[in-house]
Parts: sequence; structure tokens; C-alpha cells
Amino acid sequence: MRINFRTFNSRFARRLFSFLFLAITLPVLVLASITLLQVSDQLTAQHRDQLHKDAKHIGMSLFDRLQRVVGDMQLAVLHPELTVTASGATWFRPAFDSDGSSLNPLWLEPEVPAPWMLRESLQALPVAQSDGVWVRMLQRSGEPSIVMVVVRSRGETLVARVSQDYLWGAEQLAENQLICIIDAKSAPLFCNQSSGQVSLQALAARGLEGASGYFTWRDAGRDMRSVYWEVFLRGLGMSDNWTVVLSEPQHSFFAPSGRFGFSMAVIILISMLAALMFSIRHIRRVLRPLDMLRRATARVGDGRLDKPVVVNSGDEFEELADSFNGMMGKLALQFHQLEALADIDRLILSAMDPDLVVSQVAERIRQLLGSELLVIVAEQHAEQQLIIGVADSPVEVAVIDPEGFNQAIEQLKQQSEMLVPQRPAWLSCSSFAQDVSSWTLVPLQARNAKGLVVLGNRQSCSVAALHLPAALQSIRRISIALTRAHWQAELYQQAHYDELTGLPNRSALKIKLTEALARSSQDGTRVAVMFIDLDRFKLINDALGHAAGDEYLRQIAARIRQCAPPSDLVARLGGDEFTVAMSDIPGTADVSVMVEGVINRLLEVVPQPVLIGLHELRSTLSIGVAVFPDDGKSLDDLMKQADTAMYQSKRRGGNGHHFFVKDMHVAAQQRMELESDMRHALETDGFELYYQPQMSAETGAMIGAEVLLRWQHPTRGNISPGIFIPIAEESMLIAEIDRWVLDAACRQIRIWLDEGLNPVPLSINISAAHFQQPTFVGRVRNSLADYQLGPQRIELEITEGALISDLSYALQSLQGLHDEGVKLAIDDFGTGYCSLGYLKDMPIDKLKIDQSFIRDVDRSGRDAAIVEVILQLSRRLGLECVAEGVETEAERLWLHENGCDAYQGYLFHRPMALSDFRVLLIRHASDLELTD
Repeated sequence: MRINFRTFNSRFARRLFSFLFLAITLPVLVLASITLLQVSDQLTAQHRDQLHKDAKHIGMSLFDRLQRVVGDMQLAVLHPELTVTASGATWFRPAFDSDGSSLNPLWLEPEVPAPWMLRESLQALPVAQSDGVWVRMLQRSGEPSIVMVVVRSRGETLVARVSQDYLWGAEQLAENQLICIIDAKSAPLFCNQSSGQVSLQALAARGLEGASGYFTWRDAGRDMRSVYWEVFLRGLGMSDNWTVVLSEPQHSFFAPSGRFGFSMAVIILISMLAALMFSIRHIRRVLRPLDMLRRATARVGDGRLDKPVVVNSGDEFEELADSFNGMMGKLALQFHQLEALADIDRLILSAMDPDLVVSQVAERIRQLLGSELLVIVAEQHAEQQLIIGVADSPVEVAVIDPEGFNQAIEQLKQQSEMLVPQRPAWLSCSSFAQDVSSWTLVPLQARNAKGLVVLGNRQSCSVAALHLPAALQSIRRISIALTRAHWQAELYQQAHYDELTGLPNRSALKIKLTEALARSSQDGTRVAVMFIDLDRFKLINDALGHAAGDEYLRQIAARIRQCAPPSDLVARLGGDEFTVAMSDIPGTADVSVMVEGVINRLLEVVPQPVLIGLHELRSTLSIGVAVFPDDGKSLDDLMKQADTAMYQSKRRGGNGHHFFVKDMHVAAQQRMELESDMRHALETDGFELYYQPQMSAETGAMIGAEVLLRWQHPTRGNISPGIFIPIAEESMLIAEIDRWVLDAACRQIRIWLDEGLNPVPLSINISAAHFQQPTFVGRVRNSLADYQLGPQRIELEITEGALISDLSYALQSLQGLHDEGVKLAIDDFGTGYCSLGYLKDMPIDKLKIDQSFIRDVDRSGRDAAIVEVILQLSRRLGLECVAEGVETEAERLWLHENGCDAYQGYLFHRPMALSDFRVLLIRHASDLELTD
């Protein structure tokens, strides 16, 4: 049969051919593979058995030859009168002295053996009177093995040297087999080929397992199969047995398997050719009607639905062609409908006005369905009703009975649509009712809108019912159009307006400011941006909750909108941040005057009290101003500069405004860099502890030391704490720095203790941010436990501001620390806002008088009076009092006369590095020893 390869141009033909070909040939290939494997396994097993038989035969032949030599020798000794011929051996008879110590051999053969053979053959034999048979293997380096047989009977001794050719029977061995004889220690006794050593090495690596076994190895690129069989020689007088190792190349016994495999390959090839011919014939028969259907499908894809498919095969392909022709007829009708619906969908998704889109969608659907009239009645809100009527000519529609309209909606909740022959009584639609034969009512499924779509059909109810599915599918587009119109309005509101205040949000601000900046660049006008932040708004949220905070923000937003001119843009950026933007300011106008007019109104109106529930709330403003193009050439620059100016106002106490200047940007950049460098210093232990001693007023001895933080910046050098500590407090890094200082101080105390020093207690400053954390007390406890320190080793200094922010929490935390045994001190006493009424309830141990009172205590009556009151208060409360910043002898004398307990200041010691303070600790310890 001639093969037409054009058949394989079809992917289906190739796939079907592959399937049929595999279905026929795969079982043959599997069967052939299994057969080859089984034949190979059978041949391998047969060859292994044959090798075992050959090895056993060689071993038994060796045993028989040795047994024959021993038998001949025993016969010659027992019957000297007989003439016995030595087979395969050379005999000689040694003679012993009376003590059996010397030999006088009598030769039976002319060949004279070497003396060492006789000596080693008889060495270690039993006493001369013992009878028996002994076989000895003699071997010298570089010489073949020699087998010696000794027979002793009735006082006579006969020794024989067994012939190598006779013993091993080399001439009887097969040339294609490798045979070796080894002793019990795997030492080779005989090999018929030089490559026998390789097999013995493979056997030695594997080890003998039992009296016989099987193993494989390689020799010069050949795969070898070997067996070994142990020859039992102890019955012939040997102390150990020998082992026969027989090897043969693998290819010698796989040759039949190869011939069988070739035959199988020929059979498989013939089978595959037969499968090829069968598959091609079947594919050509099946492919012809399929090709006709494929071509028809391609025509459908091109939109040509006028040419039917003609197949006369009398089978399922003919039925498929008939079904295909029917489908094309329906598709021709549906394509027209789909094109119309696609136009409607594109119209719904267009950027046109949503109400106009709904009207045009209604008109397109009426034309598609061939209806005389289409009416949409929808209630979008409680007081808003949408009524649209479309027809070939202008039409007026109205709902004349709202109650009937609502009843119709309730009735349609029970069913998805309704066909009626008469116009609904609640609907008025001019004169078009006379051309309508039936009415279809379909409920709307639009979001936030309930209503109906009413179709005036030219057909009767029965005919209109046939077209009802298409009508329902089309009417759904009206619901989608109404829903999308609602979503567009809602999404725009959500995306561009703040939900809480109703003001434009950050996104809307950027859009409108971008437009304003573009106009300003073209017209030469200017734009002023005011950033507004409420001062201390967080206190309102924390004290009254977010609900009260939200209500306060709503009222503040209304006041800001009221203060700004209607043409100005007012937006809420988020939180308590607002923005007022003045655009289109003439280039000749004084911007500062215009801006300050708005700012003055804001600073006057916004801080006025706001009543939220029973609380009267007030908040001042911090305002920053930046002007385009003076302060920034882009929107981002302008926003950033206004923000920088606002923070400058906030840093100066708030309740004011600042215009941006370039120095502010440089300062803000430096603060940002310092904050980043501080984080890096925390991660790399870049900070350093300094220590300032505290001296007893009574003894003059050191009784403690305050831990102070220093920072040696890698590029900026030593940075004052007065610079980086405020930045750390603003960025909330201060709590992390506190934790680092606490851990470093405890670690250093442990180092001193391990060195044998007894350090004075260290006073550690605790910030408000760290103290107010719920985990603070536990962290102090853990730090002491981690370094195995007693609580008397440290003292915590806390400012009044940290205590007054939450008195109940402060009392609870201080009590927890006091219960642990940690001493507590109020730092900078007299500069904060602490109420003396709460001071009596706090479990503190010490008051530290701020240096601002000490500096002029001997010259200022006011400072002296304040310090006297603090000293008297501390004595009455039983608290220790420490004066900070003592720098002159006059200050010390005044403090001593007024009962101050301890001093700290430059008069005694400046803050010192670790190495210097360690020297001071050692000297302090020596002074204590001398005092004791």
C-alpha cells in the first residue's frame, strides 16, 4: 500500500497515529523487554550453576589426586614387599637417629630434593612414634608452591613431593576459564593465567562468605563472573582447606542472549511496520469528514455562516455534520445579538455621563429586542426617582400611582418576570399603548436602587414568552449601567474625599495642586501651601478615646474650611494634619500678607473650645508655609518644605506659624542623618558609657556614680547629648537607647565583680518613653538576673514628667521596682509638674536637685529658698537628697550647712571614661581598706 505522507499534516492525524502506534507496539515492546530480562536472568542463573559445578569438579579432582598420592604412599609403607609405583610424586624415605634429631635420607628416586624441603616437611610433626598422614604446603618468595606429603606408619616415614603438573592438572583445564587455588589465608597457590591475581584481589575485598559463593569483578575492561568452592582437605592430613576460584568472562555466556535479542528486534520491527500501515489506513478514513468539519469551523471563525457541511458517511460523523449545520444557523442569529450587546457593554464602560449612558443603553436594548417602548422606573434614594422612556418617537412616561408601583415591585420579588396583556395601571405613557400587544415587567437588580423595567411588546404574550430569555439577558445590562453609575460616584467620593470630615484627601490634594502648579508655571502666578497640625491632639485620643477624637476632628475641619476663602483648597492629609492651598496668586501680590490673613483667622477660631459630651476641648495649631516657585519647583518639594516649616513651628512650642527658609531643610536633613546614624550605633555598640561620681557630704567618699551616655561619631566626632538625645526622644529611639544603657551598665558591673572589684551603685537615667512601656519592670528584673546582680547594684533616675503622665501606672511600676529592692530617684526635681500630694505616695528613695537651682544658690535668694524647701521636704519624707552641678566650694559649703546628703559636679569629678573610672574605683577600694 502506498503511503500518503500528506495525511500527517494534521495535528490530530499525528496524535491519533501516535496513539494507535503506541497502543500496538507498546505491549510488544513491554513483552519483548520482559522476555529479554527473563532470558538474561535464566542464562545468568544457568551459568552460575555451571560455574559452581565446574569449580566443584576441579576441587574434587584435586582432592582425588592428593588422595591417590596418599594411598600409594600408605600402601608402600604398610606393604614394603610390594612394588608400588609412585604416581604424580617423588618419594624419599628419611632415617632418624635414636633420639629422632637427625636425618639420613634414603632416596627412592634419583632426584635429590633440597634439604630445606625435608626439614620444613617434617617440622612440627608429632613424636616419632605417632602414625599418620600430613600434607605440607611449602612456598618460598618468588617460587611456585610445593606440596609435600608425609606418611608415618610402624616407625617408617615416607615423604613425597607432589608433581605440580599432576596436582593441578593444568593441561586438563579449559583455556577460556581462569582458575586459581588459594589457601585458608587467601594466599594464591596456583593460577592458570597471570590475570588470576585480579580475581583474588576482588575476592579479598569482598571476603569469603561460607564454603562457596559468587561475585563479579572487572579485568581490563571486561566484566567477569566468578565462583569459589572450598575443598575439604583436613581428612588428608592438612590443617586447613583450600579454595578453588573459577572465573569466566560475562560475554561468553551472554552470546545466546544477544542472538535471541536480535531475533526479538526483528520481530518488533516487523510489528511496528504492520502497526504503521494499519494506523495510516484508519487515520485516512477518519480524517476526511473531520477535515470537512474543520474547514467549516474555520469559515464560522471568519464569520461565514452560509455554507453548510455535507458528509455522507452514514455514521456519527454525518450526525455531527447535521448538528453543526443547525448550530451555524443559531449562531448567525446570536452573533447579531452579541454584537449589539457588545456595543451596549462598551457604552456602559465608557467615560460618558452616567445618566446619559443609562438612557442610551435603554434605547439600544429596545432596538435589539424589537420592542415598541421601554420604560425604566427606579427609586435611587428616598426622595429621588429615575424615570426614562424610549421609543421610536418622543414619549412621555410617568408613575401615576406610586402605591401600585410598590405593589408591583413586591409582587415581582416572588417571581423573576411577569407578562401581562394590559398596560400596568400605575404607568402613564401617552398614546403608545395602542401599538403594544403585551407588556413584560422585569425587576431591576441595581445596587441602592429598586425599580422595574417595562417592555411594550408588539407580539402577544405567548410569542413574547419565547423571546423572554433574550429580553432578560439584555435587561440585566440596565441594572449594570445603573449600578456602575452609582459605583462611579461612590468610588470617586471614596478616592478623593476624607470619610470623616468630607474634605478632599491627600490624593485629591495632589491632583488639584498639580493642576494649580501647572497653571502657575504658565501664568507666572504663585501657589502657597499651608501645612496645619493640631498640637497635643494625641492627648485627646488617649484620654477620651477615638470616637471623641473623631468628633473633635470633624468640628475642627469645619472651622478650618470656614476660615479659608471659598476659592482655597482645604484638605485633610490624615490624622490631625490638614492643608490649605491658595492658588493663582498674582506675581505682584504680597503672599505673606494674604497667607497671614488666613493664618490669623485660623489661630483665632480653631483654638476656641469644642464641647464633646461633658468635656470642653481646646487645641492650638502649628502651621508651616511654603510658596511655589520660591520654595520648591515641584509638588513633592513644596509639600516637603511646608512640612519642614510646620515642624519648626511645633518645635518652638506650637500655636504659631513659620514660613519655610532654606536653613530649615539643611537642619531637617541633618536630623534625619543623625537619626539613621543613631540606629546604626545601637546595632554596632557605637555608644559609650561615662561615669560621674557622687560624693558623700559627710565623709567625702564616693558613694555612687551616674551613668552618662556619650557618642563618638565616626565622621563627626564627639556629638553632645544635648544634640542627639532630643532627636532620639522625637523619633522614639530613646527607649531603645535606654535599654542599651541598662544592659551595658549591668554588664560592666558584672565585669568589675568578676575582676574582684566592688563597684559603687550606678545611677541609670530612665526616659519617659521607656518607663511607660508595660514591659519596663520585667526588663529591669531580667537585666539583673541575666548578669546575676543584686538590686542594690543599680539606682534608677526618673523625671517628674515621666511620672505625672499616668500616675496610677507610675505608682504601680515604682512599687514593683521597690519590691524588687531597686533604689529609685526623682531626677531634676523641681523642674517638672509633679504634685507634692502624690510625692508622699511614691516609693522613692532619693531626690536629685536640678543644677539650675544650684548654680546660683550662694548668690540668689530665690534659688536658695527653693533649695532650702527641697532639703527640708526630703528630710521630712525621709529621702536622701543629692545636689547636681556643684562646681564651686562656696556652693558645696552652703549645701553642707543646709543638710544636703551628697554632691555631684565638676568640683569633684567630671564625667570620666571607663578606664579612668576603673582607676578611681581601685583607689576608692584602697581607701576603704585603710579606713577599716
